[in-house]
Formats: sequence, structure tokens, C-alpha cells
Amino acid sequence: MMYYQSLRSDVLILKDRPIPLKILQNEALLPRLVPFHEIRPQIELDLKKRRAGFNGEKAVDYHLSFLTGKHYWLFHDIRLPLDPHYFQIDTLLLTPYYALIIEVKNISGIIRIDPQIKQCTRIYKDTTEGFIDPISQAKRQKHFLQKWLSLYKIPPMPIEYLVVISNPSTTIEYNSRPEAGSPYLNIIHSQNVIDSIIELNHSYQTSILPDKTLKKIKKLVLTLHEEAPSNCLQTYNLTKEDILPGVLCGHCGHLPSKRIINSWSCERCAKVSSNSHLNAINDYFLLIDKKITNQDLRTFLCLPSRKVATLLLQKSGLVTNGQGKGTFYTKP
Repeated sequence: MMYYQSLRSDVLILKDRPIPLKILQNEALLPRLVPFHEIRPQIELDLKKRRAGFNGEKAVDYHLSFLTGKHYWLFHDIRLPLDPHYFQIDTLLLTPYYALIIEVKNISGIIRIDPQIKQCTRIYKDTTEGFIDPISQAKRQKHFLQKWLSLYKIPPMPIEYLVVISNPSTTIEYNSRPEAGSPYLNIIHSQNVIDSIIELNHSYQTSILPDKTLKKIKKLVLTLHEEAPSNCLQTYNLTKEDILPGVLCGHCGHLPSKRIINSWSCERCAKVSSNSHLNAINDYFLLIDKKITNQDLRTFLCLPSRKVATLLLQKSGLVTNGQGKGTFYTKP
């Protein structure tokens, strides 16, 4: 498992935030649908929302990279098993003194909060809509994390939470001012996240977790984290027949490119590429199946030659499984 220091030496990022699988699937799906497919507007809208959410999370990650004063371990976008389900945390900050759950919300407009009845409303472009109370959501994550740690005999430790609004132009309003100590005061803008953590550092000055326990938590998180599965075709009620086959031109997006000697040539813009098939194979894994056979590749890349397909598969950095007619290939 790779991990690295952030911009400041006090912050160690033990799990980075990858581009979400659903974004990758949406990006792979759109060029492979006929231009006026009825589901295209929905996929484009989903992709726009997911990109905005991901960019919001990365914006908060940037602020966190400037933490100083203590040694912090950061785990971004973790999903851990808690039988019979899983729980997900946008960012977990771990110190010897306390743990902090950070729930990131990318919400535009005005957020109006009524702490008395735990109701949250968004007002944006003359539209008013309710959304899930983020404090209740963060409290559930805290409960799940406490339960998960206890399963592995981790001693009880202070667990705090923050709800961070990543859009700096969003306004937070309260129907009635929260009392001192109200959890709704934990809803903050991303530019204030450092100040909130500094306040926690002042509150927790006694080391609770020895290095051995911290390393145990690190190993458990990195070992047990599991990305949420996503079946893109099922989500949008599509079949394999809806997916346009072929190698996509990386220059103009034309589909399909034609195989000429050891390259792919685009019939629209005449650009030539030697490795465009790698993106097509990745599209296959994202959209259709986690394994691919020689026949699958020939069908998807519109290749007539079994020999060429074998050569491409062997040079694509894939893992070979089985033998003979039962051979198939998977991602490393």
C-alpha cells in the first residue's frame, strides 16, 4: 500500500482519494452510446454532480494538507465492513489524541438549518428542497466507527466529527441560533477546517493511543477497505448491446478506429496511435466485465485476427488466468 507525506511533513496521507468508480464508468459510457440515446441526459447530469462532489472533496483535502503542530494520519474515502453492511467516511484523521471524522458536502446556495427539529433545507435559484441532516449522518458514522474499532479490541478513544461545506460561496443560516456545544456548530466552511482542528488539539492534549495501536488501526483500515461495487449497465437499465464497440480515437473521439499494421488509425481525423486499445480494454472492464477473453477482445475492438488479439492482451499488462480455451485476462 502506497502512502506519502503531504505538503507539510506533519501530515501523512495513508490512503489517497481516488477518482470515484462511478465517475470513471460515466466517462467511459457516454462516448459509447448513440448520440441521442434517451438515457444520455441522465448520465450527463449524474456525471456533473459526481464531478462537483469529488472536486469539493479534493478542495477540502488541499486545506488539510497544511496541518501542522501534531502528527496526523489521513485516510481519504474509506469504506469498511460492519456486518452485515459497510460504512463509509469521506476523510478520517487519526492522531494519538483523538480521531476526527470529516463529512464533506458540496452544496450551493443557502443552507438553512433548524437545530430544534433537525431539518436542513437548501435554497438555490428560487428552488427550495430538503436534504438529509448531515449532523445525524456524521453521528451515525461515529457510532459505526466506535463499533468497528471495538470489534478489533481497539481501546475506546475520543471520536469527533465535522461537516465541511466545500463550496466557499455557500451561506449557512440557522432558524434559531444553536446553543453553545450544539453539534450543529460543527457545520463549517472548508477554509475553517484548520482552525477547528486546532481547537480540538487544545481540547485533547493527553495521548491516548500508543504507536503500536495506531499502526494496528492503520493496517486494519488499509487491509479491510473495500471499494463500493457499481454495475453501470444495471444502474441505467442498459445491456451490452447498447455499448458501441471499437477503439475510440483519443484526438477527435471518433468510433471505431481501424487497425492498420501495429497501430490504430482514425478514419475521421487520420490520427494514428499505437496504444489506443488500452483505453478500450479499460472501458470494457469498467462497463462490461472484470475479465476478458480473446473472443471478448476481438468483439469489443472489432478485430478479426485471433493472433493480433492474443498479442495485444499479452502486452497490455494484464494477468493471465487459466489455460487453453479457458484462458482469460484480468487487471492486476
